[in-house]
Amino acid sequence: MIQREKDIINNLFEFWNFVGNSSKTILVAPDFKAINLHDSDWPKRIFDLGKRADPENSIFKQLSSQIAQRSLPNSLTLTESVSFRHKDHISEAGFFPRLKQLGMIINLSEADLLDDTAGFTFKAVRNAADTDLYASIASQSFQYRVDPRILESLLNNDNRVKLFICFYDDAAAGCGLIFYDENEYAGLHMIGTLPQFRGKGVASYMTTHLMKECIKDGKMHCVLHASAAGEKVYVKLGFTPVKQIVTYSLQLDGQPS
Repeated sequence: MIQREKDIINNLFEFWNFVGNSSKTILVAPDFKAINLHDSDWPKRIFDLGKRADPENSIFKQLSSQIAQRSLPNSLTLTESVSFRHKDHISEAGFFPRLKQLGMIINLSEADLLDDTAGFTFKAVRNAADTDLYASIASQSFQYRVDPRILESLLNNDNRVKLFICFYDDAAAGCGLIFYDENEYAGLHMIGTLPQFRGKGVASYMTTHLMKECIKDGKMHCVLHASAAGEKVYVKLGFTPVKQIVTYSLQLDGQPS
């Protein structure tokens, strides 16, 4: 695994660990971590196999068995490097790739930041009403359930996590958050746009606002994971593609969950 891939995945896994600890939903096993939720699809998954080292081949069948018993979430996220090395064992355990996202990184001194806010304003999330709105935007943007109580557990930790809502002409239009990891990298997460506001530049201006916050807080590097639809937005802002993460699921009762 190259260093930049490590830096990017470290931020994501550390963020999920932070969310799990803050919301008291984390499961820490000897060979992996997991967050298993009933009222939220985010961040419901298994991650950090082998604690950043190369996992044992047998772990995939163990996880498959526990997922089938409904004791673990049916969502396993791996780096592209781990996925490639263990592709046969992953397949033999019954997993299929459900989602791929591209890890990206930027040196903030080289960022191409947008200056004109073009009718956009941004509000920091501070209370339960704000987390309700953020969760509603995220749920509609990503088409999965986001429990506002999970988001509320992250508040009052501005040195680690900051959540923002984007408004376009005074209407709530998008969301995004920053997570500062222990290596001083700033991860941009959950950058979403409501369907009715797509095509208006919400993602670009939300990302720019988050990067400006990172610069203000003295950070040098931002990392994120982009969907296929978001890649062009982030490349235009100066992000460099690195490697993908792959999220796997099992086929259960005829349907993936």
